Amino acid sequence: MHCLSNGRAGTLPALTRRAGLQLGLALTLLLPALPAAADFKMALVDRQRALISSDRGKEAEKTLTQLQDKKKKELEPLSQKCKKIQEDTESQKFVMSDDAMQEKAIEYQRCGRDLERDVQAAKDELVVAQQKLLAPIAKKLEEVVTAIGKEKQFDLILDRSTPGVLFAPDALDVTDIVIKRLNEK
Repeated sequence: MHCLSNGRAGTLPALTRRAGLQLGLALTLLLPALPAAADFKMALVDRQRALISSDRGKEAEKTLTQLQDKKKKELEPLSQKCKKIQEDTESQKFVMSDDAMQEKAIEYQRCGRDLERDVQAAKDELVVAQQKLLAPIAKKLEEVVTAIGKEKQFDLILDRSTPGVLFAPDALDVTDIVIKRLNEK
């Protein structure tokens, strides 16, 4: 498991499609409005790679890996307990009464629920820690991208890892035009 992966499993493809459609609409409206397509300067940034390749990103990944290892160690005793209950039940199923078997089954289910709950709590804690560690890095990344965009006079900087705009001068913002056209229909 890569620690710096997006914590919203399952929603990323829908968000990517929506962002792609929004980008396509923006470019469709934007490109005819440009004075000359040859003067249009665009750049790409792989934000995910920039995050995990930066020094602060590597430190965050190391911290998250340590936290993940710690959580695994904390969950190991309960996991072993559940495994032992299951093994004991299997090895004694021919000598145990029906009531004893039912008690063991209930004990195993309870242990499994406890383990599931603790695993989910650990995952949630890892997601919160990831967000807490990466948020300041992501904010700094956007500041750097914006500064580079202004310095190099880029008209548009796109995120290569997801189709979204990271920087665009205010003159290229056609949001008001899009809203006006949407309201007309």
